Amino acid sequence: MKPLELLEQGRFLGEEFLLWLWMRSMTEGGASGEEGDGSGCFVDDAIQLASERGEVKEISLRKGNPSESREAFEALSRGMRPAKMKLRILSGDLEWVFTINATTLDMGTLKLPASTGKAPHERLHDRLFLLEEGAGHLERRLKLFLRERSGDPGTLQDQLRAWVLAGRAGEALPADEAGSEAPWEA
Repeated sequence: MKPLELLEQGRFLGEEFLLWLWMRSMTEGGASGEEGDGSGCFVDDAIQLASERGEVKEISLRKGNPSESREAFEALSRGMRPAKMKLRILSGDLEWVFTINATTLDMGTLKLPASTGKAPHERLHDRLFLLEEGAGHLERRLKLFLRERSGDPGTLQDQLRAWVLAGRAGEALPADEAGSEAPWEA
């Protein structure tokens, strides 16, 4: 099998991860769920949704707060899935902003926190440290997502469905407080 075909087959996992990050940013305050990690991860001002069915194959929502828009939840309820989104991770006074691709989980257009080093080699060291730190925050969330998904995938899918249904109704409810009869397909 060709590498691009393998990526396409595994794309659903990246799409679910982005959807899970989106849900947690709204229902859990973006918390990682790891003991001692006080960072938050939030969907920023750009979301790209895609579908292989229907007349509309792709929707890009930008500016303002697209993660809470009725258009985003309508698209999700019609079976569209996150293909790319802009995320913001906050930890203390540090902030990372980047886009993440669902197919490859690549981080792009990365903006790191400011370096405190004065000399070029100090700035380089700081930037490498900050790059690792930011990737570590995302990696911890990916591990938690995979643990939740490998436990009982039906539970996670029910939470995602309930969250989409609540968002479509315009309610900002935590996933466990909404009903599970959402039309969103897993």
